[in-house]
Amino acid sequence: MIQRENCNGCRRKEIGMTLIEIMIVVVLIGVLASIAYPTFTHHVRQAHRQTVKADMLKIQLLLEQGYHNGQYSQTGIVSGSTCLVCDTDARRYEIDVSISGSQYTVTATAQSDSGQVNDRCQDVQYLSLTLNQAGQAAPAECW
Repeated sequence: MIQRENCNGCRRKEIGMTLIEIMIVVVLIGVLASIAYPTFTHHVRQAHRQTVKADMLKIQLLLEQGYHNGQYSQTGIVSGSTCLVCDTDARRYEIDVSISGSQYTVTATAQSDSGQVNDRCQDVQYLSLTLNQAGQAAPAECW
């Protein structure tokens, strides 16, 4: 029978990472984050824009339902500067409904402190979205 002697020093394993390996990992994480963060913020802004557009269309439907005797009514839709039927975050967009007889305009204005003012639709920067009684929406690139 062959006997083997194992000495503790012969099979000693180094545990841990070198400083160079840690720095490579940090650089890789930095590069990935610098690519991912702008894309993430773009998608967040786009999602908030889609939400406000859906709210504007909801307001348009409610205005059409409340149309009587050649007049639109915003009762139960907007109170002061607060939209009662909207899912939009008021810190991102301020929604305003202006009615003049048989015409109305729904306007969603991006708030400057939310970062939403940096949103772009097909490389066109906008400050507000509008929708009127004829279904005309501006800017056209965002709709």
